Amino acid sequence: MIKKIISKWKVGGIFATASVIVLRIVSISIGFVFIKIYTNNLSTDQIGKYFYLVTLSYVMNSLVFVPIDYYLQAKLALSGKTIPLGMIWHLNRRVCLLALFLCLSFGVPLWYLKKIDFSDLFGIYSTAFLFYVCSFARGLLNNRGHKIFVVNMLIFESVLKIVLFLVAAMYFSASAELLLYSTIFAFSIEILIIGIYFSKHLPYSWSDEGVENYQTIFRKCYALSIGAICNLAQLQFYRLMYVWTGAPATAAIYTVVSNLGSSGMAAISSIYAQLFLPKIYASKGKYTLIYIRNALILTSLVVISALIFGKYALLFLTKNDYVEYAHAIGFGVLVDAGNMVIGAATVFLMLNNAAKIMIFYNVVAAIGSTAGGFLVMTYWPQDAFLIGIPIALSQIFIATFLIWHVARINKMK
Repeated sequence: MIKKIISKWKVGGIFATASVIVLRIVSISIGFVFIKIYTNNLSTDQIGKYFYLVTLSYVMNSLVFVPIDYYLQAKLALSGKTIPLGMIWHLNRRVCLLALFLCLSFGVPLWYLKKIDFSDLFGIYSTAFLFYVCSFARGLLNNRGHKIFVVNMLIFESVLKIVLFLVAAMYFSASAELLLYSTIFAFSIEILIIGIYFSKHLPYSWSDEGVENYQTIFRKCYALSIGAICNLAQLQFYRLMYVWTGAPATAAIYTVVSNLGSSGMAAISSIYAQLFLPKIYASKGKYTLIYIRNALILTSLVVISALIFGKYALLFLTKNDYVEYAHAIGFGVLVDAGNMVIGAATVFLMLNNAAKIMIFYNVVAAIGSTAGGFLVMTYWPQDAFLIGIPIALSQIFIATFLIWHVARINKMK
């Protein structure tokens, strides 16, 4: 009898699901430990600088890597079981050169204006490239059913970041750059392990069949690129504004507090996405509205928990300097919940060749959020809490209209 129950448990995938959830909870806990470590070892100015450099690396991701990731995941989801590594390599070698060109085009003027050090260019590009490779590889493995390995890699990455930063801090002065380069090193080790696992567990060939010309790829991806850069301006431009105007501490306070909510929501949403996002690919988009409905229910529960327990979490995980802005945790939850919904809608639109729809809403959200950010920075430059209001409103705006478009396209099918 017990054997039959266990057999059904495994066949139904419940055991694997429970394992993913437990392991992801472990990953969440380690992520919070990481927050505690860097907030206790770095000043608010250094934290502000770290997120400033990371945000600049996100520009590379937004312009080039994010659209290519979506494009490849959608293309591979519609292809056979064998992974055409030749096609992936053929496409990415030029993409990486394009990203390097853009990094130098934007970075050298910033260096000339003394907004970054020249050595920061290497850190910015490396972070963008390595994050893309890790994200793409984990997404591919997850969509092919290797969920347990993927979540184990997330745990490994989190632990490695902590260990490398603490070890480096024993020999060098703790700084934004030290935190950035310990993260880069962690990504590099993770990629090596993923590559070994991939070669042993997934069927692949060196065929480059299926490579579309770059004009076709551009037509399919440019809307996602515009959307991604607008999303960056919408959600994170304040990190650049406050550093450029000499107030990195204000941006750091909001970032740390909202990141607590964002990290919790991101970890929970990653469990959810890891379990259910492959269903959107497998159903060619039909599962999207169910995915979004359940995501919104999950978000409501997390927001309530954040409002009740957020202050106590801040007291435990950070310094007293941040507790005054505890309610900003809710903004972090809303932003990452919005990303979860927007990500599902993006996959749906990509699968239905309708990604151009996103451009208008992304541009409007970016303009609204950036304008609101300038207003807050001009009149209330020391109030970190107010930073989150235009960001959250813009995120709600774009998520609402993308849900409407997904529903409309579904009805037309």
